[in-house]
Amino acid sequence: MNSYELTLILDPVLGEERINAVLTKVEDKIKEIGGEVKKTDKWGLRKLASIFRKTKKLSQAYYVLIFFEAASSLPAALLSYLKVNENILRYSVFRVVESATAGLENKSTKEEPLAEAVSVGEIKGVAIAPEQGEGLGQS
Repeated sequence: MNSYELTLILDPVLGEERINAVLTKVEDKIKEIGGEVKKTDKWGLRKLASIFRKTKKLSQAYYVLIFFEAASSLPAALLSYLKVNENILRYSVFRVVESATAGLENKSTKEEPLAEAVSVGEIKGVAIAPEQGEGLGQS
């Protein structure tokens, strides 16, 4: 089974009860198709991007994140359901992949500074002094 993250942007005019009803239907659809909902994160009302403000005349929308596990065929079946729901303004499904560096957390690494700050004059061991008249605009 794969882990997925579903982001929903819902119409703010719905109100809390209807938003909860929409979320229940989405979660039921995930379970019906064979997935398992792990967590539902309600972000609440957030400011929308300018494209929504111009086309939909909305300044805010209700954001929700749903984390679930399912077979790889589930997102396609879920997307067809989300497309026809008029209360959902936008949605996106991402497959959550474990970070390639997750296994490195347990390994001890010796922290060394990448570079040492050195004055330009110290590179060759000679201090560089500005020449007379340099930088004063004199020739």
